[in-house]
Formats: sequence, structure tokens, C-alpha cells
Amino acid sequence: MKLYSLPLSPFAARVRLSIYRKGLNIEIVPPPEGGVKGDAYLALNPMGQVPTLVMDSGFTIPESATILEYLEDVFPSPSLLPSNAEDLARVRLFLRLPDFHIRPSIFALRGMRDPANRNEEAIKTQFEAIDRGLSYIDRYVNGDVWAVGDRPSIGDCALVPILNIVSFIGSSFGQSDLIAKHEKLGAYWRLAQSDEINAKVISEQLAAIPKA
Repeated sequence: MKLYSLPLSPFAARVRLSIYRKGLNIEIVPPPEGGVKGDAYLALNPMGQVPTLVMDSGFTIPESATILEYLEDVFPSPSLLPSNAEDLARVRLFLRLPDFHIRPSIFALRGMRDPANRNEEAIKTQFEAIDRGLSYIDRYVNGDVWAVGDRPSIGDCALVPILNIVSFIGSSFGQSDLIAKHEKLGAYWRLAQSDEINAKVISEQLAAIPKA
């Protein structure tokens, strides 16, 4: 089994966190020559995005949420799913809320890290959107060390990589308290960074950030 991944992508990082947490023997590699839009990779994933999980049979699975579910089905122990329906719903929200309410603004801000390309009004609008997204996530956090309950879950796989990007982009624009201002989410993020497996993925992402 092989995972095609790029270090910075929060979606690929979700899956790497699951692999590391479960201790799975899955090879993690970058896309082949030509990158995600090259013919070799598009033959595996016609959407041209990471991650892609490739089975030994040759069957491929795109989309991080689907891959995470597959890994739970095939490798149920240790489980990264809560044991009750309410907490399962929280986990699923953590997989979706960042996609709709944070990721678009991150992409918009990415092109404005260079002061020569900054539009202050656009920056203000995007950080307001990120703040709203963080407030939605904060509402559903119900753990301290972990996002849901008292053990790691797919919810942490979803949140840690995107919060890492939010923290970095906020610091890049002089807004270092983006996460801390949200009480539950701020406390969670402080503790999450001290976990060894979370820290591994956080470091992988930060090492891959291009210099402005």
C-alpha cells in the first residue's frame, strides 16, 4: 500500500497523522515526475490532488475523508473513531468545517504573503472569515488534549494540520492570536502541539512552506 502525499497539504497531512497514529506500514511518497497535474499522477487520481492511497491491487482512493474511513475499516485497531454517535458527528464536522469556512481564505491569503502583493481590505475580509470558521470549530471541541473526548480521533487528524496552517498564516500577517482568542480551541491547540505524533506532522508541514 502506498500514499501519495505532499508535506504541506493539510489533506495529505490528515492521512499521514492517521498512518502514524495507527503505526501502519504504508509507504509515503511524493507524486511521480510531472507532479499532481502530470499524466502519471492523473492516471491514478484524475482530480490531480493529494492525497491518493494506492492498494497493492492497483485500486486507488482519492479524498482524505474517504481514505481515513478506509483505514479505519481495514485497520480498526487502534481505533480513531469515538464510540458514541454524538462524538462521531463532532468528528465528521471537524472534517468538513475547515473545508468550507477556513480553506478558501487560506488560499486567498497565500498569494498575499509578499508585502508587494497585499490588498489590506481583502486581507481583513479573509481573516474575518477565518475567525468565523474557528468560532464554528470551537463550538464543537469537547476535549482537552484531544478534540473529541479523552483519546485521539480522526477529529485530531483533521484539525491539527489546518490549525497549523492558520497559525503560520496568522503570524505571517501579524495576527498571532487567531486561535488563542477562541477559548476551547486555543487550549486544545496548545496541548495538541506537545503530542509527539502531532508534532511530527506539524514539523513536516512547516518545513515545506516556501519562503515568501
